[in-house]
Amino acid sequence: MDGIIDLTLPVKKHWKWMFNVTVVLDHRRGDPLIDEMLYMDVHSFTHMDAPFHAYDGKSTIDQVPLSDVIGEAKVIDLSDLEANTAITADILEQNGSHVTKGDIVVVKTCQGLKQNWENPEFWTTSPYMVESAGKWLIDKEVKTVGFDFPQDYVIRELFHGKIPTLDDMIIHKLLLGADMVMIEYITNMHLITTETFNLYAIPLKLEGISGAAARVFAVP
Repeated sequence: MDGIIDLTLPVKKHWKWMFNVTVVLDHRRGDPLIDEMLYMDVHSFTHMDAPFHAYDGKSTIDQVPLSDVIGEAKVIDLSDLEANTAITADILEQNGSHVTKGDIVVVKTCQGLKQNWENPEFWTTSPYMVESAGKWLIDKEVKTVGFDFPQDYVIRELFHGKIPTLDDMIIHKLLLGADMVMIEYITNMHLITTETFNLYAIPLKLEGISGAAARVFAVP
């Protein structure tokens, strides 16, 4: 890696998420500055989930220590997986023997190379994590997990108007219940070719909120 690698999706209009920009001041029409009002879900695009996302009384995004989301990250490289593969504990064990207690872990599938994230196929053909994989991460006692794919199978059911239960969203249930931080929808992981890298995941400091958009990047 010769320079900083941006692992963040661009924030723009997308069929999956609420997103709207209103221009409230515009120097092109005579105002002194340009200023925009942004409306979007805090759990959209590249973002972070705090444990409060699933559990009352647990940490909100402003309470997540930056030391949990900045530092050396261990890559579990699953980029050879075929579409719709269930990621099990055995798969993580085969590819993640270097993971140890207290690590930041990024599960890499390179789904963004196989399908464009702006198309439904990205979401409906992705590998996904099953219960045993979540328990494997808990047993390893990692503190933060990042994903470049939709980690729960039922996320694809949101496209049909169904809101899954927390029991259905088993990875969210397990990891957030174990006080882990989740970094969702990282991109460009194909540019990370090493087993470890220096990760910076910087969320907005939104007081009392369950998650936040994040700028995520790798530094050599």
